[in-house]
Amino acid sequence: MLTYQDIKHKPKTLKAMTSLERSEFDELLGDFATAWDDEVGNRLKGESKRGRPPIIESMADRLLFILFYLKTYPLQEIIAHLFGLSQGQANFTIHQLSAVLNKALDAKGHKPARLTEEMLDRLEQELPQDLGIDGTERRINRPVDDLGQRIHYSGKKNATL
Repeated sequence: MLTYQDIKHKPKTLKAMTSLERSEFDELLGDFATAWDDEVGNRLKGESKRGRPPIIESMADRLLFILFYLKTYPLQEIIAHLFGLSQGQANFTIHQLSAVLNKALDAKGHKPARLTEEMLDRLEQELPQDLGIDGTERRINRPVDDLGQRIHYSGKKNATL
């Protein structure tokens, strides 16, 4: 079973799985725990509402689970295997922890903008970029003359389809 304890001392692995440094993960963990208490914890603590215990017990493992899922989008069967769950439990946990993470990010003002006006406001606050990379390739008609062909030669022998 994959746990935060296993990877917290492996900075490259943690970064690859969550896109966060350990200090950033630990900072988010406090907000995530608060959001968990607000969203789920109060339902579990009620005297008359006993409910099932959480599927993933450690708060750090819960945060690792949802960040890993959102970064890599593995099949639910695969993430279930990595975290010792069934596929159904993984599906339930993804939905539950997504709501908790959104609440935690919203509390810190880091929730991604979803509305057009919000996104445009955020883009206006960004610094202008010096360059943009377009990674698409487009075919061009090769010139007939030798000089034109040399200028437009891409270095590829065959066209990629």
